[in-house]
Amino acid sequence: NLDGLKRTVSGVGVHEVVVETPDHSKTTALLSQEDVELLVRCYKERYFAITEDPRVEHVTIFKNHGAGAGTSLEHPHSQIIATPIIPPDIRNRMEVGLRFYDEYGQCIFCKVMLDELAERVRMVHETAHFVSFLPFASMTPFSLWIFPRRHMASFGEIHSEEIRDLAYMLRLVLAKVYYGLGDPDFNYVIRTAPGENRYSRYYHWYISLIPRLTKTAGFEIGSGMYINTTLPEASAEFLRNVALPPDALPTK
Repeated sequence: NLDGLKRTVSGVGVHEVVVETPDHSKTTALLSQEDVELLVRCYKERYFAITEDPRVEHVTIFKNHGAGAGTSLEHPHSQIIATPIIPPDIRNRMEVGLRFYDEYGQCIFCKVMLDELAERVRMVHETAHFVSFLPFASMTPFSLWIFPRRHMASFGEIHSEEIRDLAYMLRLVLAKVYYGLGDPDFNYVIRTAPGENRYSRYYHWYISLIPRLTKTAGFEIGSGMYINTTLPEASAEFLRNVALPPDALPTK
């Protein structure tokens, strides 16, 4: 029903659970390099398989870790949900990207990444293919982004070498959060464009990692603005300096 204000659509879509390890007691931060690489490869393979369905408009890949992040199963897992609509949050990001591209002729996400690489103060780590940093205007403490250096709108465009590199980066930042912040509840989500080429010029997929260290309260709900009690520059320096035990160090 698309008439009037009370619009509804039928419940078409996909919801899959990705079991990350047979070990019930492990968290993603403590998985082996090979296991995390298999996880990222699984994300890509399922992304491609799901987007073959013409009813699917968008695929969201995410992980909830801990009760404060909304997890309902204790065993380590991620989730993949496909919807017949483009979520408003993704649509808003795409519209901002399009406006910036129309005005400046470049991808706003690439511009953000290049600025962070130049300034360095909010950087956490960089590899051959990926960059992790805290946003200049982080909404919550220690929230960070992982950007691919290569411009690509869809997560499905990632190739084998980038999969290995992303597994290294994801394991590293999760380990730093685990050891540095005491295994906090967290969410991560892959923010990808829909799989159509028309978005390729002005959108750039990335991973958003959000440790759940604070609660959303009345001001945030009422204003849509967030109070961050830590400077992203100080948080980035803290994460850079987190020393990992030898068995937690990722290998390339």
